[in-house]
Amino acid sequence: MTVHEDLAEGIWEDIRKQPEEAAAVFRVQNMHINGDLDQDVIRSAYADSLGSSARFRPARWPVYQTAAFAFLHALIGGGDVAYVPIRTGGTPCPDADRVGNAALLARTCPPFSAELDMGQNGADCDGTLRWDKTIELSRGTGAFFYQDNCRNRGQSRLECRTTYQPRSAPLEATPFS
Repeated sequence: MTVHEDLAEGIWEDIRKQPEEAAAVFRVQNMHINGDLDQDVIRSAYADSLGSSARFRPARWPVYQTAAFAFLHALIGGGDVAYVPIRTGGTPCPDADRVGNAALLARTCPPFSAELDMGQNGADCDGTLRWDKTIELSRGTGAFFYQDNCRNRGQSRLECRTTYQPRSAPLEATPFS
């Protein structure tokens, strides 16, 4: 079991103590299984990046992995965490291919740069992601709206623009199957 899966199990341990929250996790799991989350906001790559388990597609995640996904998705939707997809040089290779992953990450698009920890072995992260100038991005507000009540039954997330000063964040290179 990976460090990420251990953390996911801890999240599930907390969530399952609350019947409503546990039921919500099972609803999300069923939505993954039925393919209901393969479109719109929660496409597979988004779920994969939050789920942090390269061994399984979201439809095959164990319940603790679904719980961690639901927890992180709620943080993003509520605006507590910003989610930013960043283009790199390609899809990551398995962790053992440190040289290959470092070469891919060397092509990360500016203003971002990624440094892979070449000696990492089961650590909490694979390296460091940095940005050298202020970035502007959208962050959830926790509110939703209907773009067109006549034609659109689905809700859209209400977002606000925010800026983040230059800094760094932990990097996780996850190959998607």
